[in-house]
Amino acid sequence: MIDGKVGKSDTLGRLLKKSGLSAAETDEVIRALSGVLDFKKIRVGQSFHIERGPDGRVKKFELVLGKVQTVRAERAQSGELIGTADVAETRIEVKSIGGRIDSSLYAAIKTSGESAALVDFFVDVFAYDLDFYNDTHAGDTFRVVVEKELKDNELVGYKRILAAEYQGKAGTFRTFYFNGAYFAQDGTSSEKTLLKTPLKFTRISSGFDRRRMHPVLHTTSAHLGIDYAAPTGTPVWAAASGTISHRSPAGGAGNLVMITHDGGIQTAYMHLSKFADGQKVGQRVQAKTVIGYVGSTGLSTGPHLHFGVKQNGSYIDPSKLVPVKGKGVTAKDLEAFKAEVLRLQAQLTTVTIAAR
Repeated sequence: MIDGKVGKSDTLGRLLKKSGLSAAETDEVIRALSGVLDFKKIRVGQSFHIERGPDGRVKKFELVLGKVQTVRAERAQSGELIGTADVAETRIEVKSIGGRIDSSLYAAIKTSGESAALVDFFVDVFAYDLDFYNDTHAGDTFRVVVEKELKDNELVGYKRILAAEYQGKAGTFRTFYFNGAYFAQDGTSSEKTLLKTPLKFTRISSGFDRRRMHPVLHTTSAHLGIDYAAPTGTPVWAAASGTISHRSPAGGAGNLVMITHDGGIQTAYMHLSKFADGQKVGQRVQAKTVIGYVGSTGLSTGPHLHFGVKQNGSYIDPSKLVPVKGKGVTAKDLEAFKAEVLRLQAQLTTVTIAAR
């Protein structure tokens, strides 16, 4: 018997050969799992198990894809390997959660008894309004109504945030899920022209400046964007939905992605360590899609993202761009939306946050 875990860069074929299977045995397992396993779902750290029978042939191969799904190829009486997939039953539980921030949103959500995975969901919902590195302060509060997927009593993951509220120095923000999108209480869209920030950055290391001393060239030149200092490998989001117009090395800009959006807007993401897999020029991506990872390629003194915005062909200060909201709730759906908001608000108000 062999028990192990999927390693970095492992494909199913590579994993099986590393585990001692011959080329013919590897091909047999892969053919058995074709149509059962989406090979793109193989991830680092997943557990696998291999057994051989008394005749030396592979008796069983099992791969645990996650908490609820396992695939296996098992030798049948006919002598052939048969692929099957087991999916455990889960249930959805709606829970209202809240808390007060002392140091960070991450710590506050953990203190509330929830998984850190909820932090990413919450940040994603308010990505157009809040920068959770600069806008978060001690004493701020949050409330959220979220769907939790459970296997027995074990958390599998979070599904949809149905309602969320954040109150603090930056203001009060509420959003409600309705017909597949998020809206403010009055029915206007929570989605705007650009995200508040295209990544989870550590700090702004250099702002938009038409006369900045270049840190590498030591000459005065325009700095037509904002630099976000962040660790190498930090995921970079598309700041709005659009079409990839450039995706390759570009001299001093290093690895560069440019995206063309509606309304004469283009965004630029420079100095990336690498590009996200499976994307190409001409492909449309949605806002908050990971398009690359922070790096220090090109003319750069350290890992950071240079984020630039062009409007009608000219670079502008991204922080000065007046946001335009997406489409709101339609007139025919407004009454149903208002009823849903009342129901979700009642759930938000059930969350009691202790006074400081």
